[in-house]
Amino acid sequence: MKNYRYSILALSFIFVFLLSVFFYFDIWNANRIIVDVPSYYTYLPAFIIHHDLHLDYIDKDPSFYQDKVWYYKVEGGRKLIKHPLGISAVLSPFFLIGHWIAGMKGDFQDGYSMPYQNALSFGVLFYLFTGIFFLRKILLGYFSDKVTAFTLIAVVLGTNLLWYSTFEALMPHAISFSLWCAAIYFFFNWLETQAEKFILLFGIVFGLIVLIRPLSIISILFFLIYGIIRLGGLKTFIIFLKPKWKIIIPATFISFSIVSLQLFYWKYSTGKWFYDPYINEHFIFKSPQVFPFLFSFRKGLFIYTPVMVFAIIGLVQLRKLHRALLYSTVFFMAVTVFLLASWWAWSYGFCWGMRPMIDYYALLSIPMAAGFNELLKRSTFTRIIFYTSVSLFIFLNLFQTWQYKNGLIHYDDMSREAYFKGFFQTEISAEWLDLLKPYDWDRRIKGLPQIDYSKSIFDQIPMDQNICFKGSNFKYVIVNHKALNAMASLSDVKNEQEESFHIMHLNDSTLCISSEEKLLWSLRTDYSNAITASATSIGVFEKFIIVYPDADDNKIAIKAANGKYITIGSQWPFILTANSESISRNEIFRYFLITN
Repeated sequence: MKNYRYSILALSFIFVFLLSVFFYFDIWNANRIIVDVPSYYTYLPAFIIHHDLHLDYIDKDPSFYQDKVWYYKVEGGRKLIKHPLGISAVLSPFFLIGHWIAGMKGDFQDGYSMPYQNALSFGVLFYLFTGIFFLRKILLGYFSDKVTAFTLIAVVLGTNLLWYSTFEALMPHAISFSLWCAAIYFFFNWLETQAEKFILLFGIVFGLIVLIRPLSIISILFFLIYGIIRLGGLKTFIIFLKPKWKIIIPATFISFSIVSLQLFYWKYSTGKWFYDPYINEHFIFKSPQVFPFLFSFRKGLFIYTPVMVFAIIGLVQLRKLHRALLYSTVFFMAVTVFLLASWWAWSYGFCWGMRPMIDYYALLSIPMAAGFNELLKRSTFTRIIFYTSVSLFIFLNLFQTWQYKNGLIHYDDMSREAYFKGFFQTEISAEWLDLLKPYDWDRRIKGLPQIDYSKSIFDQIPMDQNICFKGSNFKYVIVNHKALNAMASLSDVKNEQEESFHIMHLNDSTLCISSEEKLLWSLRTDYSNAITASATSIGVFEKFIIVYPDADDNKIAIKAANGKYITIGSQWPFILTANSESISRNEIFRYFLITN
């Protein structure tokens, strides 16, 4: 009888660890219907409590549902839920449990109180450990118990799967990961044993995977390519399938029936069987951001989930171990990465790490285990390096997960400089915030390249180009009409009118700056050297000299006619004055081009 002590201990450790996270951070009392969850989740209260998938019930209490229900207005003024209904479908039993508990406790049976959220979190943990159970069985078919244990711990605690199993568990990723584990297990076993139950179970799970994320329909490529290579070629694979059509057709019908739930919802809400709910969002296939998707400090997979490097090492080993797995995995992941990196918002917005890849950790766990297996066969020194590396990667993920929770890793604006500046930080610093680099998503969705800010860019800005300035207090410069048109670093957001300016280059470094009202910035020596937008013609006090602290960045300092640098006042309303003898943090501004 085989001894599976290590992998069983690994499962137990993961379970205890995740529960500890829930209790230590008091997640049980935290709102988890956040980020995109209000869209994925709306089906449950709408259908089960209100019996109204048209969402008309929210009009009775719009203030309550304002941050709880997301929808589009479509043809005829009807309301359409943006995201697919798969997560609501698989979590519906746990929603009903939460509904019952809320009634027993006398809590609001509104679908959003803590009994619902806690029941749903238990549901996610149920699916997660069901998936890990299947992943363990898959790995034990190829690798030792020790390698399997290492892989399970690395996949859960060394990746952003940890975050999406706890703090944002109601996002779809942990469940999708688990369904992938089950789908791989059922399909592999069907090929090996030809037992009909496995292809039927695969049909159910595959349908749910697609219902959660319709793009996952392409995952059938992995299973087809794997089957063809595993059985020795296309002809052999077809021969294998022919006598099994009586079970393949029902399995296919089951999958389609599950996926068709989404089609019925679209028909019900829009009158159309097929509807693209991602209005004004699309793929940009001519400009896939594959390298940033994998390696950028903004959100790159291998930067924020470095333990995945072992999956790359393991792909080499799969050539000896399992050619079918190697070729099917490489081909499918190449197509998947290309598609995901071609999405207009390739960093996927408000998230920790490259979240759309979490679903595929189930598949990547196999080459990761192959990498672990190979390194554990090497010399003692290599094994020490291996143990140390895996431990450090897991610790790094745990620490950075804590950093992300506390705002010490930005959800979308990270840069190389910000990453290394904040590598060990435990408190947010102004210097770190200044190194964050927002991405111009408007340019991306229009198919335009990002602007590579530099001195040469600024020197060539034409008069008709709108620009804005951000001060060291991270607020945008505006014309403060309530203070005699004084310039102030006062606004939290860019606005093309209030914060928009134009520049007129007079020579190499001298220029004038005008507001949208065509009033020139002017040095007012009679107002304690305040800068105001008040002049209608160019004189000596309307001329400014630009200094570049970094020629390869969008940082500038502005010197006024009195020979002093413009600085930001230390107190509200943060008036700009030309009173500084030298350049320090408060004298540096960042400029941004505003694209229409």
